[in-house]
Amino acid sequence: MCASSYQGFVARADLDAESQSGLYDLLRVGSKMLEHPTTRETLRLAGASAKAITGCTVPAVYVNAGDRLVRYSGKANHRLDLLVEARAGTSGVLEIGDVWRYALFFRETGKVRGAFVLQAAAEPSGNEMFMLHALAEPTGAALATAELINRERRQARELRLLYEAQAGSNRTMAATIVRLNGHQDIRDSIVAAAGSGNGEAQIVETLSAITRRSIVLQDSFGNERAFIGVGGATSPSSMLVPDIQVSPAVLLSTEWRSTVIRSHRETLGVIGIFDPDDTRSEDDRFAVEYASAMIAVELAHHRNVAEVEIRLGRDLADDLVAGTGTVDAFARAEALHFDLSGSQRVVLISWEYPTPSGVDIGAAVRYELAAMRVPALISRRPDAMLAVVVDGHDLSHLYERLSVVMASTRGTIGVGGSTTAEDLAHSFAEASRALQIRAESRRPYGTSNHDDLGLLRILDTSGGGVQLDRYVSEWLGALIDYDRDHRSELVRTLGAYLDLGGNYDRTADALIIHRSTLRYRLGRIRELSGRDLADPDSRLNLHVAIRARAALRDNLR
Repeated sequence: MCASSYQGFVARADLDAESQSGLYDLLRVGSKMLEHPTTRETLRLAGASAKAITGCTVPAVYVNAGDRLVRYSGKANHRLDLLVEARAGTSGVLEIGDVWRYALFFRETGKVRGAFVLQAAAEPSGNEMFMLHALAEPTGAALATAELINRERRQARELRLLYEAQAGSNRTMAATIVRLNGHQDIRDSIVAAAGSGNGEAQIVETLSAITRRSIVLQDSFGNERAFIGVGGATSPSSMLVPDIQVSPAVLLSTEWRSTVIRSHRETLGVIGIFDPDDTRSEDDRFAVEYASAMIAVELAHHRNVAEVEIRLGRDLADDLVAGTGTVDAFARAEALHFDLSGSQRVVLISWEYPTPSGVDIGAAVRYELAAMRVPALISRRPDAMLAVVVDGHDLSHLYERLSVVMASTRGTIGVGGSTTAEDLAHSFAEASRALQIRAESRRPYGTSNHDDLGLLRILDTSGGGVQLDRYVSEWLGALIDYDRDHRSELVRTLGAYLDLGGNYDRTADALIIHRSTLRYRLGRIRELSGRDLADPDSRLNLHVAIRARAALRDNLR
């Protein structure tokens, strides 16, 4: 409310000197309201002035919010709120009784900006009411100005936030463009490396140059295919546990971070980056992922070529053990870089399925024979893997190595005798016999070499060797029981006696006992067994039983 408006009120009113003084005070209050208008300060000044004018209290204060009045302060009183609302913005008495309540509305440009509920014991005088209404005008103006300033501040804040958001978007877009350009440079470098003559090694070298870190590439069995060391880092051992076919890669080193290379859910290998503190940048991670994808293509190609060679080797192995296709076998073997000119053996490998590791037995056999540097043609049979191997290689550790890879000892290996390519069917039959004898024995897991079976080659060990056990028990049972109960050596004495052709002196010397002791033991053997050691048939059966028992114990139990 401007000063001229207040002067107009003074000109139209018959005010005493005291009222004129109060009006000038209101002018100063109004000026103070408009100096730095805020809703809180305006209402505080208005409330203090109303109390100074009439001595009344202000039990409720209302402000405009979305074209309606809402309570700003005062104790909640729903009835009083309804009375104020019923006044529809026109100042007036709310109720007269024990107390006088009056609604004083603050307007500006015809719009209600707020309201006071005034309360006193008695109705104020006419001059006091005039002063209250005079107070309402600057209060309404100050409230309107405060609302305008608040609105402008909100708009300014929204504009600032919008600007900051736009600036942030611009920064993000710029960073994205930089990142995409960097990724494109990485892709171009790796693609160029993949197109070189030595794709895998060149990709690893390029990846090391991009990341400035040591990089290693291993196949699915942990064999190193390429390595670039930086800062003296050494190549790690296998970064994958044996169950690479069925589970995610398991990092076996705390310093190397691995990314598994897969094609159609098949694990082809793993690429490792030396990062002991796990501080790779986003570009480093992108480079490793993209290099892995490119190497997957390379490894898949090599895998396809290997699969063709495996298929050709399988067909050749099947033909050789079947005794067919030997006419062109040498030419076919030469194409596969396999030498058929010397001696070979057939090896049969049978393992539980599925294995705890989930590794395919065919892949494991191929890998382990290659690791042992044993040239082999490998084929898969319904119940076993078949390998035609070049003779002269030590296969005694094959079972242990496969047990580690398969995470299981429940496997059986049968090794046939050495022969030429034309007679591999015979070696296959021997390997089958060795596998059968081992599988049907009391210790079915391990390796049996046909060359070491001795007497078991011609004995029936089917059904767990029950019939053979009965035969041994029939001829040696009494002696075995006596030895067990008395801790004697009658069976050993009889074996030495028969091995040495019944010669007393040589037998006594071999057992390091006196002739009289030997004579006593042989007497006990005749007595316990009921057999005549002078009878050729008895001697033969006793000798066979002792040999069979030793073979079963040494080879299978």
